Amino acid sequence: MSDKEVPPPPVLPPPFKINEYFCLFHKGDIQGETYTCPACKTKYCLECAKKAKVEGKLCVKCKQMILV
Repeated sequence: MSDKEVPPPPVLPPPFKINEYFCLFHKGDIQGETYTCPACKTKYCLECAKKAKVEGKLCVKCKQMILV
């Protein structure tokens, strides 16, 4: 047998739940009415989606145009 020590098992990060009512534009909980991206179904605040469209921003997740 070998005298080598066995390394400890890897430490995994704790599990976390993704909040589906989190707006990726303003980085907070969705407020008011929602806009859902037709391509990937990601939800945003309607007001954030309107502002993103005016500014020419794309869906954070799938990079499709905002169609408000």
